Amino acid sequence: MYIDDYTLKGGLAEKQIDLMHEKALYLVEKVGVHIPHEGILKLLSNYDGVKIEKDFAKFKSDLVLKALKEARYDLPDYADDNWIIDAGAHQTSYYDLETFKLRAPTSKDLIDLTKLGDALDTVGSAPVVPLDVPIHLQWILMHKISYEYSRYRCNDIYEHMDKPSPQCADYIYEMAQAAGKRFTFGVWMISPRSFDKNGLKVAYHLLDKGIPMWVSTMPVAGVSAPITMISTILQSMFEHFAGLTMLNLINTKSYNYISPDDAFEADPFDMKYSTFVYGSAEYTRATLHKIALCKYYNIPIIAKSLNPAAKQPDAQAAFEDGAHTLIAALAGARAFRTGGLLACGEIYSAETLVINHEIIEYIKNILKREAFSEKRLMIDEIEETGPGQSFIGRKSTFENFKKEYWEPELFIHSNLGQWKEMGSKSVWEYANEIVKRRIKEHTYRVDEDMRKELDRIYERAKRDTQLEDSFKFGK
Repeated sequence: MYIDDYTLKGGLAEKQIDLMHEKALYLVEKVGVHIPHEGILKLLSNYDGVKIEKDFAKFKSDLVLKALKEARYDLPDYADDNWIIDAGAHQTSYYDLETFKLRAPTSKDLIDLTKLGDALDTVGSAPVVPLDVPIHLQWILMHKISYEYSRYRCNDIYEHMDKPSPQCADYIYEMAQAAGKRFTFGVWMISPRSFDKNGLKVAYHLLDKGIPMWVSTMPVAGVSAPITMISTILQSMFEHFAGLTMLNLINTKSYNYISPDDAFEADPFDMKYSTFVYGSAEYTRATLHKIALCKYYNIPIIAKSLNPAAKQPDAQAAFEDGAHTLIAALAGARAFRTGGLLACGEIYSAETLVINHEIIEYIKNILKREAFSEKRLMIDEIEETGPGQSFIGRKSTFENFKKEYWEPELFIHSNLGQWKEMGSKSVWEYANEIVKRRIKEHTYRVDEDMRKELDRIYERAKRDTQLEDSFKFGK
């Protein structure tokens, strides 16, 4: 027998989602979306149920429903009954491990952070952009290093790395093939209701390769969507539906899906500071709405709960990440995005990733399945231990205390005197020590033959002037 699990109740009801679903279908069919790509519009014009007006497309509801039904979500084996931290979103500012000051990340930082992420069993995209290499090589190198130093990075449904040009996409595709890794491409929409022109160009180039494709959008309430969060979520549904339908009609050699990373994303906006705020109470409520929608559409649940507004690994960061993640977990989430990020995604911090990992471990131990039995009530122990005696020396205590209590690596339970004897260090300092140790002890490497092949492809990319030109403005 087990004690009942703790859960949240409330949020969007099925009837409310039914109405939002109906309205999203109406918007796809009657309003449509902007598709600035002649080749894709020509492909779409071959289908009944698609109405093309200049560079706008409208899709009949039956095509949308078909796309939703045929969407496929391949979860990796490690996702079964495991808690997952997606810890990468290719940041361009980084807290130095020695000076604790912000600076631009380098290739060495990318390697170290990839090792750290792998040591903590995290997944997803590359953590930082290596700004010490030319821009046309950065995305290729992020994939190469991910393949070389991690088991999970850039290899499954949790990955959302860009491929900014057709030439860049070709090199990453070749590397993925050589490393035996999964390759997908994502098309982003630019709210309100338009596709990213460059993304369409790359997607069209990749159609013959038979690769999975996904769609995502990030409308911002009061800016690129109406002011209420519910209406922003509705716009997100509309844009996701239209994007998925487009992909389902043009990318016929593989499957297509709504990216779980940002499924039905809707971002709040702080009018005082003119910025969207992932660490806000409003965004936590939006996460609960998105979880309900993902359950409704059978999309894997991933909560973007590890992206605070805080600028340092401080109390604000810990509270925003901890509160958001606990609430998302109570609502059913077991995968959590953007570990290590600060300032709503402007900063990457290795220490924050360690803190995030500890937060997840803490929440796991709150929500772990707990057995209930007479044996665990330990009535005999209570009867046999009288006044003035202690249970600390009992055999049952010695045999079971490690099973009953979680021993934190970072949030240690020392008293004040012990803390002083240990150097009176802050959580940031303790986390920094853990980061350095984890990186030093990390051992995973891709096999030598595969590494040489990845090196060969990368060296060719370094000499490719067409690749370099593809990143120049207007090319």
